[in-house]
Amino acid sequence: MTQYFRHALMSVGWQCPVPPWVAPSQPVVVTYHSVPLVRAGTGLDRGAFERHIQFLMKHFEVVPLARTVSGDEPGRRPRVALTFDDGFRNHAEGVAPILRNYGLPATFFVPTRHATPGRYLWFAYLQMLSRYFPGHGFMFRNRFMDMSPGLRRRTMRHIEAELLDLRPHPSAMYQAIDEELPRLEDFVDRTLLEDCCAGAAAAQLQELAADPLFTIGAHTVDHPLLTRCTPDEQFRQMSENKAWIERVCQRPCDVIAYPGSDFDEGVLDQARRAGFAIGFSDHRVMGYDPGLERQRTGIYYPSPSELGFKIRWSRVIAGLRNGRQSSHSGVAKVATVRGTNA
Repeated sequence: MTQYFRHALMSVGWQCPVPPWVAPSQPVVVTYHSVPLVRAGTGLDRGAFERHIQFLMKHFEVVPLARTVSGDEPGRRPRVALTFDDGFRNHAEGVAPILRNYGLPATFFVPTRHATPGRYLWFAYLQMLSRYFPGHGFMFRNRFMDMSPGLRRRTMRHIEAELLDLRPHPSAMYQAIDEELPRLEDFVDRTLLEDCCAGAAAAQLQELAADPLFTIGAHTVDHPLLTRCTPDEQFRQMSENKAWIERVCQRPCDVIAYPGSDFDEGVLDQARRAGFAIGFSDHRVMGYDPGLERQRTGIYYPSPSELGFKIRWSRVIAGLRNGRQSSHSGVAKVATVRGTNA
């Protein structure tokens, strides 16, 4: 779908009357990811995000995430809860000030790994490698990775698939990134790296947690695809991240968002064992443990019309996606580098 056609469809569709039996009866939970201060690529930046906030305040009621699970009565306007995945520094430095300015609540789902300076989440590393590597290619696992313009996208798909297939996951993947692939610091400006890739530091998370507008949820240690981890590693990824958040923020943490919406029955069992009562993914359910399979709607583009469309038609979108997932059950999953999601 071309961007022009997509934008036209969303602009018309979000304003169309929604039948009562289709309109969401509960608050719609929307998910943002990186929101850099300066736009990089096709996603949102701070300016576009503030326009989203102004749009939401005009047409919807923004409520805390806790109200999406409390069964409270509907208000006069459709309700929306804001969540932010991946714990980027730009959430603390760009998103949080905007939310404070408008007095809006939000929940931040934070992984542990990139709170350490110089460490990046695997998908963020691949994004920056794809966008900014300046050469014609490099060697990886005894093969030349051709990064010429015509082949770069195909090469990046190959690198991503190979990294995700390494075992044990995710430690072998991160070891290959650290030891065998180009260093981002060698060709990406430091300011850009910090804006787009760096995680929020512990002190920034403490500041967020101290604000009554905000809550902090778990997002694993390393942002792996949990179904590719062993059961012991699944438990470690979730329980250690939970303990770290509780130690840093001095508050209980019993809510988790599964990285990449990747989970199965075993992951849900380990989440329950780790002490989580509520779990979120983007438009995916199995019906195994409803409390740990709550749905969200991913927001990836600057258009406020698309935001409105996804909120108002969220039940239809969720039904279509869940039906598509059911029809493809058993098919191996291949992760998509963040930023190309529909």
